[in-house]
Amino acid sequence: MNRFKAAGLHVLLSLFIVTLVISAMYFLWFPKAYFALMGGKKLIILIGIVDVFLGPLLTFIVFKSGKKGLKFDLFCIGLVQVAALSYGVYVMLQARPIFTVFNKDKFQIGALVDIVPEELTKAKNPLWRQAPTAGPQLVAIGEPNKKDKKAVAFAMVVRAYAYRYPKLYDEYNKHREEVITAGKPLARLAADSVENKFVIDKFLNKNHRPESDFLALPISSELAEMSAVVDAKTGNFIEIIDAKPKAIARKK
Repeated sequence: MNRFKAAGLHVLLSLFIVTLVISAMYFLWFPKAYFALMGGKKLIILIGIVDVFLGPLLTFIVFKSGKKGLKFDLFCIGLVQVAALSYGVYVMLQARPIFTVFNKDKFQIGALVDIVPEELTKAKNPLWRQAPTAGPQLVAIGEPNKKDKKAVAFAMVVRAYAYRYPKLYDEYNKHREEVITAGKPLARLAADSVENKFVIDKFLNKNHRPESDFLALPISSELAEMSAVVDAKTGNFIEIIDAKPKAIARKK
């Protein structure tokens, strides 16, 4: 076997493994637009460069049929690739969204890395005390007991970062009217830029429903900001679209 064939086989094997890993990440941890919202693209590019290109390139450089120590060289290259892939998977695991939180007039994403494990155990609902493995859970920030002054003060102080504290979470269904009130017409978002209009038109064509059936609210992570579309009548969370929410932040 020559070095071209060895490097080619290495590329195919690396591509197969990386594709499996990325597919699992995309469909289980970062469904749909969550992948872009959480900055997954940058890390995937890094993983791809290291595992799909640099590894085979090193194989091409060191490979020589019959070379003494070739097996050890290839073992070291494979070890570096496994280490890089493992690190990438770990980072993605920590960065994956575990809660989509409605907070006053917007949605915020709580990633696993954003929430201290001790805080996770303080959630009122037992289902919120452990990180889900298949996409984030939909919740809302509730109002603390007004008789508990410490709780009220705490909620006021951390209001902007309330998504990091599961003990403040409440059932989303109890806050649907607030969601509807906070939502803005899609037309306002579309008027802000040509890119937004294109994204919204694509969304409407896919759903085959009139624009008036939907409202938009900002949705953000620590890395990006997009728009969440909800049902104008029920407040159902429908989809995240890659439209910048500058327009929907303006007052009616």
